[in-house]
Amino acid sequence: MDWTSPGCASLLGALVWFSMAAAPPPQASAEEAARLDRRGVELAQAGDLEAAIERFQAALRLEPDFAEADYHLALAQERRGRTDDAIISYEEALRRRPDLTQARYQLAGCCAKRGDFEGELRLLADVVARQPEFAEARYNYGLALQKRDRSTQAVEQFTAAARLSPRNPKFLMALGIALADRDSKQAVEALQRAVRLDAANPEAHYNLARALASAGAAEDAVQEFNAALSLRPDHSSARRGLAVTLMHQGKVDAAAGELRRTLKIAPKDAEAANNLGMVELRRKDTAAAIQALERAVELNPQLIKAHFNLAQAYQRAGRAADARRESDRGDSLTADQRSRGRAMVLVEAAERASQSGDWATSIARLREAVAADPGFPTAHLRLGCALRQSGADPGETMAVLRQVFRLDPECAEAHYELGLTLERARRDAAALDEFRIAADMAPCRLEFMQALGRAALKAGQWTVAASQFRGVLALHPQDPDARQALDRAMAQQERTR
Repeated sequence: MDWTSPGCASLLGALVWFSMAAAPPPQASAEEAARLDRRGVELAQAGDLEAAIERFQAALRLEPDFAEADYHLALAQERRGRTDDAIISYEEALRRRPDLTQARYQLAGCCAKRGDFEGELRLLADVVARQPEFAEARYNYGLALQKRDRSTQAVEQFTAAARLSPRNPKFLMALGIALADRDSKQAVEALQRAVRLDAANPEAHYNLARALASAGAAEDAVQEFNAALSLRPDHSSARRGLAVTLMHQGKVDAAAGELRRTLKIAPKDAEAANNLGMVELRRKDTAAAIQALERAVELNPQLIKAHFNLAQAYQRAGRAADARRESDRGDSLTADQRSRGRAMVLVEAAERASQSGDWATSIARLREAVAADPGFPTAHLRLGCALRQSGADPGETMAVLRQVFRLDPECAEAHYELGLTLERARRDAAALDEFRIAADMAPCRLEFMQALGRAALKAGQWTVAASQFRGVLALHPQDPDARQALDRAMAQQERTR
């Protein structure tokens, strides 16, 4: 790896070290700080990250406003797996150099590592707005958008990345995959270009095969599945895809053979077991079909189609009671799926009502959503938010939000909303605890930092407040309220020393 040349670091872990063209501060210690920073980069290049960290920290002791050293320190901390420390150092670099887009980009990667995907999304949006020609950032922004089911915007980012770097097969493959459910012709074209550029990559052939199969080009799909398997014989998804394509061509014996091989490679592949059951039904081997389909429902009890296929197999075998049982299970799962779909529609309707200020309608729709699917945490969360924002009784709001924790213990936003509700109920110490949990779960969310900073100021926890407002200023350097709050916290820290 070239640690010294400028470049775009990947959020997946490749870190790039470079020297920013910043004039050194005029103090006498600046030259020594710069020397220590350069030595730190050399040590990092050699793989001695702990020694590198020591040099960067020494440089910062001499020159506390040395943004380059903060950035390099963050890179080294991230490489060592010290993500929380890296986040603080990236934020310090950004607070001192708001134009340092690379630090903002790497910070987004740290957010993703911590599971703060909303923070990652917001930071990447900021990066591509500041640096539209940053192809790698657009690619990762597209991936982040896909995680949030924002497929149209993801396609836009992948398209831009592929335009900026037309010979990068990774960008073309991401674009082709994103287009697969929208425009099979464009998907095939993008993936064919990816294969031409990276013919030794089995994933490129596999994704092209899937697109060809969706487009109805079965023979070409078989050819590409086989190309993927020639490069990687243990690619279970490619083998399963080949089997399904052969099954659709009526080649059931060949399909059965491929599915058995798939299950040897991936014995927990419920889809492969279900597909094998379907093939065996077509081959009229009822006993083999039952064996495969029982395996499928054991591996994935939520796989609706496997229950219905097993019911059909039991019916053929004359096992009417077992067939009714599996059919009833499939019907029950289908009803649950419809309930979740109805709840999602109601949540969307509630969001539209809240945007127009119609809280009564919003809350009514969210209550319907909760009733339709009591196990849907998003419905409970949105109901809690609406109740709080509408000024409803804090007790009810808190009860609704605590239900979110029972369904999704890792929901940072529920802790944030509970903190706001507790503040309103004048339970400041409990609110501070909730904000602390939210900020720990999602360290790059601006509103969480602001809330924790304000609560810490109120509680006289100056160090916590200063840390949070530094983070706010890293993301929004012109925020006058954050600047004033940071100055106040730092002044109080000095008084208590």
